[in-house]
Amino acid sequence: MLRQDRLIALALAVTLASLLVSACTKSSQGSGQSAGAMVTAAGNSMMMAMGDAAHGKRVFTQYCASCHGASGREGGIGPNLTNEKSRKNDSQTIAWIKHPQLPMPTLYPATLNDKDVADVAAYVQSL
Repeated sequence: MLRQDRLIALALAVTLASLLVSACTKSSQGSGQSAGAMVTAAGNSMMMAMGDAAHGKRVFTQYCASCHGASGREGGIGPNLTNEKSRKNDSQTIAWIKHPQLPMPTLYPATLNDKDVADVAAYVQSL
């Protein structure tokens, strides 16, 4: 089921990217802004929505590593997060970070903002 969810998400992302390219090409014809620049901006927005795993790793190191280990794979107070993507999809991971169960501390929204949470989720999903 998880694989099917990812395939559907990928298909939607490709469709959205195609629509954006089409719209950007049409709107850039009279705007003076290149379609390539508009597509790049749209792509950056999509990447932000999915999370930046590199930034997520830095946030994870600062706030999560003391319980899950330096790479998230060591465990300890918190579980080993290797292959977390087989247990939770992106949305579930974000929801867990925002609304964890004890003993995991609640860091959102006081410490982590929405972008931080999405980035940490992207990092955890990459383990």
